[in-house]
This record gives sequence, structure tokens and C-alpha cells, in this order.
Amino acid sequence: MSWRRKWNRGVSYVVDEVTIYLVNRFQHRHYEQASSAEEVKAYLENWIGKSHDAFYCPVEVDLFLNLKKGVEQRFSFLTPLPCEFEANHRVVADFFCGGEDWHRPVMFLWHGLMSASDRGYRKWARRMAQHGWHVIFFHLPYHYQRKPRGYFNGELAVGPNGIRTVQTIRQAVTEARSLALWLRKQGVTKIGCWGMSYGGWVAGLMAAVEPMVHCALLLEPITDFEHAIWESPVSAALRHHMGQRGVTREMARVLDYLVSPRFMKPLCSPENLILLAAEWDRITPAAHIEALAKVWDCPNYICCPQGHVGYQLMPEAFRQWQMRFA
Repeated sequence: MSWRRKWNRGVSYVVDEVTIYLVNRFQHRHYEQASSAEEVKAYLENWIGKSHDAFYCPVEVDLFLNLKKGVEQRFSFLTPLPCEFEANHRVVADFFCGGEDWHRPVMFLWHGLMSASDRGYRKWARRMAQHGWHVIFFHLPYHYQRKPRGYFNGELAVGPNGIRTVQTIRQAVTEARSLALWLRKQGVTKIGCWGMSYGGWVAGLMAAVEPMVHCALLLEPITDFEHAIWESPVSAALRHHMGQRGVTREMARVLDYLVSPRFMKPLCSPENLILLAAEWDRITPAAHIEALAKVWDCPNYICCPQGHVGYQLMPEAFRQWQMRFA
């Protein structure tokens, strides 16, 4: 191993270790809200055996978007799944117009969990719009403009409140499907999904449940809900507090077929899927993403030398999209 590679690996380890520590600290802040075994069992009983369409059922939404190339605009609509936080009752997204008609594909773009800034995502959205695609950048539940006052960005999305954790991912996918339903009525026939980490989880679920998805770029996606909760170092505080309330690993496993992409099959062609992993990622191990590529018969698996937090995957994803779909 060269000195440069050793240096990069060491830096990646330190950055990821800091990320893991901070996320666990945020999760610890909510130990009093940890779901009890009884609450989790009641939630599971409501969804065991239900279909993906039932779990992620879209609804009609009402909105207006200005079709003028180069225009960026923020829009919102009521979420199909309101929660106890008023700030999260409205879907918020940014629209980057790629042309003055709806007869062109639309890319859905999702950021990572507790993303510090949207600047980089907006840069890639603008570049994609320059190639003639419309782009919609979602503010995921409890993030950015949907962050309740008094909380850090995204800290409520994943935590000891296991029911909220599942409901949040369900909310994100349902909101995206609802917007896809509106776009179909405008004349859109194809959408793409591009997500990083937690956003990659949303994108992967969309590829498995939404017929309008034509292509998907998943960067370090969560593929295995059980592993993410019960083995990932980033969830140590979460599972500690849930375990103290009697919640077991077996309970989480029951919902795997609804929230784990590895138990699903994409509705689009496997050739149109691009799975990107980070070689030194301990949060979403590259082996999990490579396994998903095999389950999905996806020939486009790419592994870059970085940790979970890094800057190689987004440029590589854009390059892959530009080469295949632009």
C-alpha cells in the first residue's frame, strides 16, 4: 500500500469516527423517547403482510412549478404523513428547471442524513439541469427547512424512537411517490433517483416501488435495515436505549421486507442502476452494496477509495449519469 493510500485511509477513518461519535451523541439526546416493546409490537401488527403500495401509498398533491429554463424555485405541499412536529408537516423541495416543457425526465435528488450543507447538492442539480433534465432536490423529513426549532439538522430522522425512524423513511418515499403522481399528470414519463447514504436508502426504495423510475444512482445506500440498526457503529446509542425498553433485533427484522432494498427487486432495468460504494466505509459497508448489486442483477457496481464521508462518489455518480443518460 502506497503512503498516499495509507494517508487517505487514515484520514477517512478519523472523519468517519468523528461522524459516528456525533451521531451517537445526538441519538443519546432522545433516550427518553425510545419506543417500548409494546409500542413496536403494535406498530408491527398493523403492517405485517401489507404490500409496498399500501406502506408507501401516494396521494394527490396540489402545486405549481414555473417552467423557465435556468430558473430555481422552492416549493412545498402538505405531507401525506403528518407527525407531531409542525415544521415537518410540509414537504419542501427545490426545483431546477431543465427546459420549458414536461416532456423530459425529472431527477429526484436526496441528501444524506444530518447533511451539513446543501451547497454541493445544488451544484450537481444545476449541472444536471444544464443537460436538459428537470431536477428536484428534496429536503428530507426533519432536515433543512423541515427542521423543528430547537433541534439539529436531521437528528430526529433516526433515533431511539424506532417507530419514528421507520415512519420517517416511509414518509420520505411516500412524499416522493406523491410528487411522481403529480408529475405523471403533467406529462412526465420518466424519473431518475439519485441519493447519498440515507438519501440513497430513499432512492433505492423508490426504485423498488415506483413504476415511473427509469434509472437510479445509489451512493452508499442503506441496504439492510436490520444491520443499520443492530450492527452499524453509527446506531450504538440507538440500539442501547431501544434494548433497555425491551425492543429486540427480531422485531426490527419483521419489517425488513418493507424497508430493506435487499429484500426487493427494482422495477426498472438493472442496466439503468448504478451502485456506488466507499471502500473504507464502516457505516454502509461496501460488501453490502456489492451484495445488493448481485441480488438486483446490477452490472454497474463501483467502489471508490474513501470512507463514508468523502468527495469522490458524487463526481463519479455524475460522470456515470452523463455517460449513460444525459
